[in-house]
Amino acid sequence: MVADPQCPTHDLLRPGVELDAGLLKRLQRRGVTQLWIDDDLTRDLDHAVAPRLTAAKRKVFAELRTGLADCARRTITTASIQNYRAAALEMVVEAISSAKYAALTDAVFSANGQASHSANVAYLSLICGLHLESWVVSEQPRLRTREAREMSVLGVAGMLHDIGKTRLAGAAGNFHDIHALESGGDRARPDQYDDHPRIGKAMLESCRVPARVAYAVLHHHQRFNGEGWPDIEAVGDRIVPPLEGRRIHVFARIIAAANVLDSLLSDADGARVPPVAALHAFASPRFDGWFDPVVRQAMLLRIPPFAVGTDVRLSDGRRAVVTEPTPCDPCRPRVRTIPEDGADPESIDLHETPALSITHALGVDVTRWIFEPPVVGPMNPLATDESAEAA
Repeated sequence: MVADPQCPTHDLLRPGVELDAGLLKRLQRRGVTQLWIDDDLTRDLDHAVAPRLTAAKRKVFAELRTGLADCARRTITTASIQNYRAAALEMVVEAISSAKYAALTDAVFSANGQASHSANVAYLSLICGLHLESWVVSEQPRLRTREAREMSVLGVAGMLHDIGKTRLAGAAGNFHDIHALESGGDRARPDQYDDHPRIGKAMLESCRVPARVAYAVLHHHQRFNGEGWPDIEAVGDRIVPPLEGRRIHVFARIIAAANVLDSLLSDADGARVPPVAALHAFASPRFDGWFDPVVRQAMLLRIPPFAVGTDVRLSDGRRAVVTEPTPCDPCRPRVRTIPEDGADPESIDLHETPALSITHALGVDVTRWIFEPPVVGPMNPLATDESAEAA
């Protein structure tokens, strides 16, 4: 099943359709970048499609598409919050069973607009939060363990992080801060753009939303090094600086990273960027200090730059298909060669084969975007898990 990138709740293709050149061209014009086809060589990889997870993400998108439009006209209701939470909970359940195959290349990620961006941020936040569950719980010491483990709350916070933009006019509502001059981009921030975190928090004050959600909405542009915003504000006669480090709620820290990573999937003009390029940028020195190192490392290790099923070309010229991610070395997954001379396919673990590397993915030269895995320190909660996987 192939969802329409411009309207992810609408299906363009259903299973069993025969493809021809004309249909492929029409799909490409619509924004479809890849298809999962029935083939003997890759039939054993069909489990990686995770149709239930895709359906759960599309449900989140559908809730947001309707809900965000309503928010622009009236106050958000308690009932709508419950709908968001139910959709987020469904995505949590499916993400737990499909986390191994998390990817940035699912069809829902190709749609532009606030609803798709918010759905993406919710999904990426959940993938990160579920992987770091014990750490996320430990970062909320004031809550009982059961409450701190409620990842659906993190999902709702991701869904609503930009809700304040629904009250902004024109370009401000569709602007992403990574393109701002102040953030290393080349565009001026639109008027009132800086107000959307405070507006969003104010919108949530009239409904029964967990305080963690409201404060994640307010602080999702804070940076771990204290250079984020909202800017310094007066509280009575006292000046309160922007938050930094662990003073920022863990949900806001996770959403801040997910927000930037999803924004990197499009350039300033809205053109799509390959996932490996987005992750390469996310790992670059430009963003040093922006994120909690634990969260940044988890994103880089858990979101594969090459999804299972991706058609790649290796440095020795052979074509191959990605069969399994390698979390400890994301740009060097396990692949299976696609024989062109009748030979048997060969399975290759690129992590264990340093002489080989991926040079092209889906026909695009990706050599300039290959990045090294982040170094995980011994005190990092990822250390035990990643060292075990690397062994």
